[in-house]
Amino acid sequence: MKKVAVSKIKYFKKSGARVYIPQSVIEDPEWHFKDGDLVKIEIGNPVLTISKPIWWEMLDWNEMKDTFNILPEATKEEIKKRGLIN
Repeated sequence: MKKVAVSKIKYFKKSGARVYIPQSVIEDPEWHFKDGDLVKIEIGNPVLTISKPIWWEMLDWNEMKDTFNILPEATKEEIKKRGLIN
């Protein structure tokens, strides 16, 4: 059974927003994040998904095309499929 909690979002001019995640959620055994972890946030109306990013999702492949070209084909295909390179 999935954990359900209600929270608030707080907006800050120029810096973004913060979402409070209740203690009952972060103490749940299904919560896989630790303090300081990098997270990937995906928005799909009306869903917000938080997950751990794969290393290649954190890079700007349009700035690193030479490096992209030497990646394994399977990784290149995933990067293309996710729209991370033009």
